[in-house]
Amino acid sequence: MEEKPIIIKKLEDDGHDGHHGGGWKVAYADFMTAMMAFFLMLWILAASDEEKLRGLADYFTPSLSEAGGRGNGLLDGQVLGPDGVMSGTDGPKSEVQLPSFGQENPLAVFDSRLRDQTQPKVVVEYEPAPQESTDAAQQAAAEQGTVEQAAAEQPEIDRHRKERENRFDALEDEVSQAIESRPELRDFAENVRFDRTPEGLRVQIIDHEGRSMFPSGSARIEDKTRELILVVAEAIADLPHPLVISGHTDAVPYSRGTGYGNWELSADRANATRRVMIAAGVSPSRVARISGLADTLPLNAKDPRAPENRRISVLLEYPEPALAPARPAPPLSAD
Repeated sequence: MEEKPIIIKKLEDDGHDGHHGGGWKVAYADFMTAMMAFFLMLWILAASDEEKLRGLADYFTPSLSEAGGRGNGLLDGQVLGPDGVMSGTDGPKSEVQLPSFGQENPLAVFDSRLRDQTQPKVVVEYEPAPQESTDAAQQAAAEQGTVEQAAAEQPEIDRHRKERENRFDALEDEVSQAIESRPELRDFAENVRFDRTPEGLRVQIIDHEGRSMFPSGSARIEDKTRELILVVAEAIADLPHPLVISGHTDAVPYSRGTGYGNWELSADRANATRRVMIAAGVSPSRVARISGLADTLPLNAKDPRAPENRRISVLLEYPEPALAPARPAPPLSAD
């Protein structure tokens, strides 16, 4: 019987299985011990009250104590800096700021944050003062200033008004004397009428029974009417007032079948009056408006067909005094 050969295999350790040794257990134990100490410190800090934490912070930061940077009793030590100097960046004033990084104490920072969290926060809200009293005072001051300004300007306004009234009185006298001086116009003195209105002085040339200013249904001006218009135009030619010329008819229906009625007739009569006044020397730029009002504003409302409702109206608008407060433009004249 043959004997089988014995084969011996020799294995060499290349060091790849060194991690199966026990050295890592020591490092792991140290790590777990450090973690346990760390969490134990956190638990102690969380379980301690504010006063104990402040005392602990003062123990590790003697530079922040009330003793000027020194401890008390057995903790008394030596301070490297002068009294009152708590860091290397303090001391005599210098334009160059010394670095202070790395000198912060973590417990002091933790103490300050803990104080911020434990101490109640007081929020002070300031409500703005009510503006009603201030606004009322400003409004009262503005009104007072307006009243004082108006009082200061009132004498000047009164002077302008007095000058204007004197001018209109002189105008009425001039027209009346011009009519009386002409024998052919004396019978027509009652056909000219003056009215003082809030808008200005209104001069009206009015029809009377038997003395018509215009032929019936026509815008052609009669000779006597033309002379009256010339008298008025010569009297107002040198005045600065803007002019508003309006034509009026009575309520007698009138139509030519072509659509021409009292509206067109009153407007044509007003425009014919404008042409006569411009020919007499009145500046065309003074004519502010020409209006044809038909029978909408009768002079004799009780009798819309009365002859005096047929008339021509020339309004001399009042100019605003130079110092008078500005007012909105007056509404369209009702002439």
